Amino acid sequence: MRAPSTRIRRMALVGVLSLAPLAPLGGVVLGSAGPAGATACSTSSGNSSCTIGTSVAVSAGTLTLESSPNLYWSYVLNGYDQWASGSSATLSGCTAGGSGTTCSGGAAPRLEVVDATGSGSGWALSAYLTANDLPVGSVFHFAGAGSATVGNSQNAAIGTDPFANTTPGTVCDFGSTCTVPTAPGACSHAGLGFTSCPTYPVNMSAGTGPTAQVDLYSAAATSGLGAVCFGSGSASASGCTGTTPSDFYNIGVKANTAAAVDATTVVTETVSSGP
Repeated sequence: MRAPSTRIRRMALVGVLSLAPLAPLGGVVLGSAGPAGATACSTSSGNSSCTIGTSVAVSAGTLTLESSPNLYWSYVLNGYDQWASGSSATLSGCTAGGSGTTCSGGAAPRLEVVDATGSGSGWALSAYLTANDLPVGSVFHFAGAGSATVGNSQNAAIGTDPFANTTPGTVCDFGSTCTVPTAPGACSHAGLGFTSCPTYPVNMSAGTGPTAQVDLYSAAATSGLGAVCFGSGSASASGCTGTTPSDFYNIGVKANTAAAVDATTVVTETVSSGP
């Protein structure tokens, strides 16, 4: 896996303020704000006009991601295939209905990329399953749309993802004047196992380990700088508070799935420099 690049950029700006007489009109100087060629300012001697030099240094930070640490799904078999979005909070009171499973306590997961490198290289957010204990024959997708109420399922054939094939939305986090990411023309991370940009929904259940890594989202060069929330609306506090998340992890299970608790599947997320 390629480690995020770190670059240091320093910018220096030296400004000199020197006011010269205005251009003459009819041989007469109309006004003068101060002498030309003013000397440098000093704390030990006075001047009627002087210049102040400036220097602004901007050092590179790191490329990181912030994500909810757990995802929960709960299905009550009803004789039909069901699809639901993972919840970042535990689910309770789940019951079967004619159109799917209804639970309480669900909450949308949070996902944020913080590009503080100042490099403008763009980035790619990728993921793979470190271990896979998902129900046999189930399908695991990532997209910008999912359950109307996170944690609740709806009946749909296992081969037909019922949620819209939507690119996740992105907005700036509170207090961050970010550059909202845009889709690149090409994505190349051969070292991570993919060389093409994502199409939605992204299939995450093709295999396990780094060789099965998939691109969840790519930001083109010169975009994605700052703290970027996967969501919509406006953040009212840091940590994407107040936004409506748009990072949906959707799983479809078959009607003939055996009753069991599958709790050893692990998703590894990575953010890498370059689209």
